[in-house]
Order: sequence, then structure tokens, then C-alpha cells
Amino acid sequence: MPTPAPPGRLPVIDLLRGLALLAMALYHLSWDLRFFGFVDWDLVGGTGWIAARYLIAGSFLALVGVGLVLWHMQGRDWRRWAIRLNKVAAGAVAVTVATWFAIPDEFIFFGILHSIAVASVLGLLFLRLRPAVNFALGLAVIALPILWRSPLFDHAWLLWTGLGTQTPHSNDYEPLFPWFGPVLLGFAAARWWLRARAPGGTIDGGALGRPLRWVGRHSLAVYLIHQPVLIGLLLLVGMALGRDPHAMLSPGPDQAKELIDCQVQCEQRGGGMEQCHAYCSCMVDGVQAQSLWPALRPDATRELKDRLLGLAASCSR
Repeated sequence: MPTPAPPGRLPVIDLLRGLALLAMALYHLSWDLRFFGFVDWDLVGGTGWIAARYLIAGSFLALVGVGLVLWHMQGRDWRRWAIRLNKVAAGAVAVTVATWFAIPDEFIFFGILHSIAVASVLGLLFLRLRPAVNFALGLAVIALPILWRSPLFDHAWLLWTGLGTQTPHSNDYEPLFPWFGPVLLGFAAARWWLRARAPGGTIDGGALGRPLRWVGRHSLAVYLIHQPVLIGLLLLVGMALGRDPHAMLSPGPDQAKELIDCQVQCEQRGGGMEQCHAYCSCMVDGVQAQSLWPALRPDATRELKDRLLGLAASCSR
């Protein structure tokens, strides 16, 4: 089969990237509304919310794979690749530092920017594979953490793999497994699409799509500033309603959220509903009573982790 000609910039990719970022911003707005107490939506346990989270993050990472294939087809401009990688890595570090100070109990240590940075390097090993091979590998990467996990990967320095048995407390956790899977699927989809001469590649959404294409071309900058903007706007709304901004910014651990988190994870591991509810209620009450919230952080001291394990053993009985 003849190799397709290197494509130029395809408007539909910028449009899709802009749509994905808009969906992500709306999802984050929902979290902010929940965090500040404006709504009581079940974002942790609600089936629709869980599906939305996976679809949004998955589409964003699949587009990363598409972008890498286009870069490869256009002649592999290593300078452009390095500049982009450095920007994404710097953004990931900025997010980690900012959330470490803002929400130390749930800081972001391996979020979507970290995942994109790793995929931008690791993906180079897979770019030359056949689309069918990347498609199969992508499904395997997604399936592996569902089928197999090990306590060996529960160590703080290995949480980025996503293969541990414990889910860390973080406001954005996109580990290598399963989230490198959508990138590989993006490789396969892009190759097949280009072989078909990129149908729809010139679709730009017209006048309505212009702002979305702009967002798609500046996705990293928009991603980094959208949360501070949303939080600032919600703080202004809260102040207009007579709320104390300091209380809004430090509401403390959300026991309902922690209980739902625990319940979902317990039932996913095969526990009964009543058994899981009793265990998780005991854990949340015990963590609150003993001020053990810092023990849930990946960098918790051994002493705190031992106390948490002791509480878990007690609640299991």
C-alpha cells in the first residue's frame, strides 16, 4: 500500500482538541461547584460522571497519539518535539507544586500533563508499528490493571504505573496503565485515517468552531489557566452570596466523598454492599477521629502508614 503524503495542519484536529478541552473544563467546573458546596452531585460514584471522566481523559490522550503520528509523518521535527515536551513537563511540575501547597492531602503527582509527557517519550518506541499492533497493544494496556494488580506497585515511587492495589488520593490521577492505552489507540486510528486520505480533515466548524480551534492550538496554556479562572469566578460568586472565601478554600476533608470512594473500591474488589459500607464507615470515622488524613498521601511516613494499617485491620474485624 502506498505511503500517504505528509499532511499539513488539519483543522479538524484543532477542533477536536478544543472540544475535548472544553469538555474537560466543564467537568472541572462541576468538581469546583461540588468542592465549594454549590451542588451535591455524586461525581465520585455516579455512573454518568465516571463515564464522562474516562471519555474526556481518553479522548484527550488519544488526540496526543494522533498528534504524534502527524508529527512523525511531517518529518519528525525534533526541535518542535523537544520544545513541546519541555512545555508539557514544566506545566506538569507547576501543577504538582501548586496543588502541593493548595491541597496537600490530594495533590496531583501524576495527572494528565504528567501522562502526556511520559507518552510523548514512550510513544516514540511504538510509532513505526502497524496500526493493528498498536490497536491490540492499546487494548492490552487498558485491560491489564483491570485483570492484574500487585502490592509490589503500591510503593510511592511506583504509583505512576497504575498497577498497585491501592488508589492514591489525588485530584487528578492518570497513571501509565491504563492511560497509555488511548495514546496507542490514537496511533492506530491516525494511521488508518491517513491511509484513507484523512476524510473530514478540513472540517473546521465554521465561525462557531473558530474559538474552539484557537483553544485547540493553545491547549496547554488554556489547560493551565482554566482552573484558576474558574476558582476565582466561583469565589466571587460565593462572596456575592455572603460566603467567607477563606472557609470556601479550606472546607476540610469531605467525609461523604471519602466514604463513597472507599465503598466503590471495596465493591469493585468483590466485597458485599453491607460489608463494604460497614468497613468504610469504620475507616472514615477512624481516620477522622485519629487525624490520619495525611496517611493517605503517597509520601506519608511509615509511622502514619502503620497506624492506618492498624485501623484497617481493626475495621476488617
